[in-house]
Amino acid sequence: MMKWGIEQILILQSIPGLTGLMQFFTFLGHEPFYLFLMPAVFWCLDPSLARRMAVVLIASNGLNGLFKIAFHLPRPSWIDPRIKVLSLEKSYGLPSGHAMNAVAFWGFLAAQIKKWWGWLIAMALILIISLSRLYLGVHFSIDLLAGWALGVLFLGIFLTWESSLISWLKGLTFKQHLGLTVGLACLYLFLFNGILLLLAPFPDPAVWAQNAALSGLTPVGAPAINPRNPEYSATLAGTIIGLGLAFSLSGFHLKEFQAGGSGLKRALRFTIGVGGIVILAIGLKRITPLDPLALVMVGRMVRYALIAFWIFYLAPVLFIRIKI
Repeated sequence: MMKWGIEQILILQSIPGLTGLMQFFTFLGHEPFYLFLMPAVFWCLDPSLARRMAVVLIASNGLNGLFKIAFHLPRPSWIDPRIKVLSLEKSYGLPSGHAMNAVAFWGFLAAQIKKWWGWLIAMALILIISLSRLYLGVHFSIDLLAGWALGVLFLGIFLTWESSLISWLKGLTFKQHLGLTVGLACLYLFLFNGILLLLAPFPDPAVWAQNAALSGLTPVGAPAINPRNPEYSATLAGTIIGLGLAFSLSGFHLKEFQAGGSGLKRALRFTIGVGGIVILAIGLKRITPLDPLALVMVGRMVRYALIAFWIFYLAPVLFIRIKI
């Protein structure tokens, strides 16, 4: 399957002039894109929809991370240096996170639109985002197929049980919400790092890192691949805590928040809100210790928890206070 997939990639990469376009569409599956899109929806369009979008994306991304380390399969350039690497990726390859998240995220939005054209747009985005990963040399076609399959399965389960889950959550007290949030974060840390512990006696082939280093994209002194980095789990756990705390408090303190208003008010909310994201993301990263690993993990969890809490709670509270 990998040999067949490599031939596909080489054929795609022989087509000239597509690099910029493919990098644009692959950006639609990267963290910075979602960090701008979901706040824009929450602050300026529909807070309820944005909360559900966030849950879909975080759940899909978290499951994808677990599947990646469970399968621990290489990316194309790790086993064949003929592949041109046009996007730096250090995690395992199967299933494709871009493919799985695209199915879950855009499929969810299409389900909310409930129009044929919504599904048409969603399927087009899913296809081209996924194909961009092939062209950029970071995934095999089997990675995309696995991502699509898992994305469809996850989306179907979510849409089927969403109403029941929301009803159940509304019946919980604040302390129960908080306990559930912390419990989910701890469970994810346990599962992710538990799989890493099981894999410890079975190191990846040294040739993977050697081939990956030939791409020339890795900064000097940095590892060419780092697929068993436990910091990935800290990112998800921190985001879960930030979202859970924000959602728990929203019913008590955000009843006055309205996403409508004039174009000027919406622009001000977005500008101020994004400024807060940038300050938290850059500022907290600079003060996070570089070692030991335990402090790095804690710092990463705090950073992502505060970013999520800012987007879904602190920023709206600020907008209410300054009357925008």
